[in-house]
Amino acid sequence: MRDARPVGAAATYWYSPAPSEVASSRLSLDFDLRAADLFFRELVVPELGRIWFARQLSWPLAALALHEELASHGSNAPKPTAICHGIEALACKLEYEANSDRETRSRRILGTRAFGRENGHETWSFHRLRQASHYVRNTHRQAATRAVRIDGGLGFARGSRFDLLELEPVGRALANAFLNQNVGQGGTTLRKWMVGWLRDEKKLPSSRASFHTALSPEHATDDERALVRSRLLGTSTPASDKRQRLAQAVGRAAAMPDIEEAVVVRLRNGGHREQANQVVAARAFGAVLDRARDAVANLTRAVEPARGAVKVSTLVADSGIKRALKDLRSATKSYVERANAAGVNEPTSRAFADAGAAADDAETIRLVLQRAGEVLGLADSSVVRGALFRVVDGADEASDLEDGAASIEPDRTGRTFRIANLHALLRDVDQRGAR
Repeated sequence: MRDARPVGAAATYWYSPAPSEVASSRLSLDFDLRAADLFFRELVVPELGRIWFARQLSWPLAALALHEELASHGSNAPKPTAICHGIEALACKLEYEANSDRETRSRRILGTRAFGRENGHETWSFHRLRQASHYVRNTHRQAATRAVRIDGGLGFARGSRFDLLELEPVGRALANAFLNQNVGQGGTTLRKWMVGWLRDEKKLPSSRASFHTALSPEHATDDERALVRSRLLGTSTPASDKRQRLAQAVGRAAAMPDIEEAVVVRLRNGGHREQANQVVAARAFGAVLDRARDAVANLTRAVEPARGAVKVSTLVADSGIKRALKDLRSATKSYVERANAAGVNEPTSRAFADAGAAADDAETIRLVLQRAGEVLGLADSSVVRGALFRVVDGADEASDLEDGAASIEPDRTGRTFRIANLHALLRDVDQRGAR
């Protein structure tokens, strides 16, 4: 994220590109607070990364095991990353083939755009499905890598970079639970078939039902679920204890409970006031981000009719902008209070909140625009279009996500701070019914 341009750069903004000319650039409005956002997600649901169903762990662990097996035979084994992308692309494509209806198909599959473009030309080989053009760039593996690791994750593998991870015994057990399933006819295991598929020696048969079930994001085996559940809730660590308490408060009902009205109350009633206060502080931080985006949205609507610039003095007289700025200041004050109550002192968010709480309308506009991701900029005492200018609305954060793992996860807006992901994962690995 860049700071607002100096006065000498004003001409750049007066004739900035039309929105259509930069449509391929990713709009980001995190106000230089991404580190704080990640801090609160980890504070609320530690070590989960962005996973929300069991097979997000089985696929990458199976890829590590298959790479290890291929490499042990002296073959030029593909990297684990490529193997994993091939596995999950095949799994998602089989699920898509089983049901491609937009309204009723699995919400866990990626690659629907690529699969829908095939126009009858079937692509099932590993060497094609591993490519982003036949699947997606932002994969389930990327969402799961943190959770896979020992360091900051659930402890299935050791190492930092995915391609260099080494399986822990529990990680190998989960990979085996997935790979030892029988597929096709004659008792062939998924492991044996996949080794051949990776070598381009095996093709997907026309009868695919067993392959669909064995690979599907929807059909983890009982052994897979038990192993994931054991790492999620069954280890004797502070992070696991925290997840256990939150899991009890969240429950397993089909609809996730309201966070403030149910989850926080259950935590407090269970004697876990500090943890409840941390959730409240995280939600208050989320409200700061939302109100800052609302302020930018109002400013873009005011600037949009003018190809040049709009003076700050004109903008602060606009009733809608004044209301948005007032709401932002209120959110920053509320966040500081709730962070203090929780004993949380994340420095970047506190600095932003303290500055916002003390600012007048003109100062608040400048504060926000310094962090507005080139959507808007400042030139002298005027607000001007930035290089990535567009009229922002409240749906941007969810709708602008690329066709990738972040676009379909339950916490895709970020406002549940992974609680929605935990709820979905609990329902997948512990199907005892609603509480």
